[in-house]
Amino acid sequence: MKLKSLAAAMTLAIVGLGSAGAAPVLSIVPAQNQVSIGGTIRVAIVISGLDSANEIVSGFDLNVAFNTAALSSSGIDVSTATAVMGGSNTLFGFDSDASDSKIGSDLTSFLTDLELDGLQGDSFTLMLLDFTGLADGVSYLDFGADPNLERLVTGRLDSSGFAGVLNLQYTGACVAVGTGSCTQNPIPEPATFGLAGLALLGCGLTRSLTRRRRAPMV
Repeated sequence: MKLKSLAAAMTLAIVGLGSAGAAPVLSIVPAQNQVSIGGTIRVAIVISGLDSANEIVSGFDLNVAFNTAALSSSGIDVSTATAVMGGSNTLFGFDSDASDSKIGSDLTSFLTDLELDGLQGDSFTLMLLDFTGLADGVSYLDFGADPNLERLVTGRLDSSGFAGVLNLQYTGACVAVGTGSCTQNPIPEPATFGLAGLALLGCGLTRSLTRRRRAPMV
């Protein structure tokens, strides 16, 4: 049975790779940025391509890794996401502790899929991150590696009533500080983390996603 489950998971991954071009994209924009020492910059975490995938965003848990020798975090803002995910019908939190060289946020909507359809379009900003330049150098901004806690985005409810994990393509960014220089654009990552998460779900190895329930307006 275990071999059959693994085979099914591998088949799912292969099928997903074949349609990776249609997967929504999670990007850190702008792809390149320059900031002086002591200066501040803002980058946006943007999801796009939802319409072509017939998807919505019902929740996310995202962390962005950066070079703490070159940059310090100075702010996290999810107001643009709450506006299209339910306002007071959302639950969110922040991870501003950069001791592990990562910062981020998580947000869950309690609206129905139909309600989210009416609020969301093909693309929108999930998070805004502010950084301050500390020293000459370069910092690449990339999504964390954990598919459950650092690069998780959920979409529509599945037939069991659980929010499905979106299969995404990820694109990072580069920030040059002072005399530092970004020599090339960040290369888009393959959508393998989303596929791996789905495969693990198929094998019963990942934790179940929390069922979304309607919450009363506060």
